[in-house]
Amino acid sequence: MIKFKKLQKDDFNTVNKYLLLDKTRSCEKVGAALMMWRDFYNIEWSIYEQTLIIRYLNEEKDETAYLVPIGENVEKTVQALGKVVYTGVCKENIEKVADKDSEIIPVRDNFDYIYSAEALRTFSGKKLHAKKNFLNRFQKTYKYEFSLSPDKDELIEFFKFIDEKYPHYDETGVAELNETIDMIENSELFGATMGAIKVDGRVVAATVGTKIRDTLYVHIEKADREYAGAYQAIVSEFVKAFDGIEYVNREDDLGDDGMRQSKLSYNPLYLLEKHIVKR
Repeated sequence: MIKFKKLQKDDFNTVNKYLLLDKTRSCEKVGAALMMWRDFYNIEWSIYEQTLIIRYLNEEKDETAYLVPIGENVEKTVQALGKVVYTGVCKENIEKVADKDSEIIPVRDNFDYIYSAEALRTFSGKKLHAKKNFLNRFQKTYKYEFSLSPDKDELIEFFKFIDEKYPHYDETGVAELNETIDMIENSELFGATMGAIKVDGRVVAATVGTKIRDTLYVHIEKADREYAGAYQAIVSEFVKAFDGIEYVNREDDLGDDGMRQSKLSYNPLYLLEKHIVKR
């Protein structure tokens, strides 16, 4: 019998060495993102036959869903798990977990948005012309400072301010503030990088992300909308701060129409399709 334990922050290094083996660019396989949402999704983990197993528990619905195992013995691990449901399954991993009787369901709300890093640095080209205009407006209007080492307390106060000014009404959005604070407080442990823009000594935009190989994963990004162009500025400045990246994963939209339109407006290179596989 495979024994699982609740994912805790002290488990990060053990779990992350397996996650780093994944090459799909899926945000679910990024250690910092997994840690950020560990309590909200009741995440548990186990090591079986030198293979990492991650699962999400929904106690209210009495449902359990697994990520595709990562490690030396994936096939053996899948057989040991038996008839379970896998979530966040990229196309190249479907054959690892599906059998001939499996139901395979694409989940649009869970697709990741993958962008060209160069495009987000400069907003060049016709499709990003409007973003470029907003960025230019911000740069001409405000004398601002961008930092990759903002004060954590100032950053937390900013996210609290934004949460109050632009409140969420869905369950995930309401939980986001606490998860963001946890990420900031443990950023060094989780290998995450913080970025912030200040105008007149006040934070007006901030973000947290993780660089893995050629991809920057953006876990959280907020701006005060009263500062026109602040969103475009934090996107551009944060991406410019990282050398050697070709892609930016700005994660999924959770089916939120406003978030979907916003992410599409930045002209993604492609959507990373993900599926549920029911064995």
